[in-house]
Amino acid sequence: MTHATLYNMFVESGVSQYLENIGGMLYQIILALAKMIPSLFPVLLLLLISTSQCSATSQHKQPDLIEKSCSIIAGYEDCVRILRSDRRAIKATNVKELAYIILDLCIANATVTLGEVPKLREKYKKYGKIEKALRRCAVEYKRATKVYFRKAVEQLGKKSYLEAQNLAHIGGALGTSCEQEFYFQAPEYSPLWPRNHDLAVLGTVAEGIVSLLRLKKF
Repeated sequence: MTHATLYNMFVESGVSQYLENIGGMLYQIILALAKMIPSLFPVLLLLLISTSQCSATSQHKQPDLIEKSCSIIAGYEDCVRILRSDRRAIKATNVKELAYIILDLCIANATVTLGEVPKLREKYKKYGKIEKALRRCAVEYKRATKVYFRKAVEQLGKKSYLEAQNLAHIGGALGTSCEQEFYFQAPEYSPLWPRNHDLAVLGTVAEGIVSLLRLKKF
């Protein structure tokens, strides 16, 4: 069977129509090249099928739980980035699981930061204002961990979603509160800026995810 015969059979088949619907302009270009150079038809056909499969997969891809949840709360990009960084969240099957996971990430962040504060206080002990701000931040991070985020988890278990949402909000806000200590005490430098920012973002995402349970969005 010649390449030209194969080309004609393809054009007349239902497969041709299907690939045209998916491939669009690319289909027309490849078909024109195959008509001009029949010997290239087999290679061009494989290219078209491969491209069409990718296109079909893309068209039928549905947003997953993370995308759906993050799309209706503040900070979509941060929300998706944070949750996708945790394997548990990728495997989660419902919003409540996501809520537990994001609160756990909040607790982990605050706990690690709390462990860093003594080292930073030693490092900056000759800088009174910075050391003073760090002392106050230690108090804020203890509250964030033990008083707010852990209690938010407890309230989540009791289905007290509004209370859990408020606790998550306050816990995250303590990152901003810590940063303000440096603004007042030592505005020229904040050694905790990255971690304070992360906690504030985590708190915002946690507040948003928990709110979905209260609003029964899923």
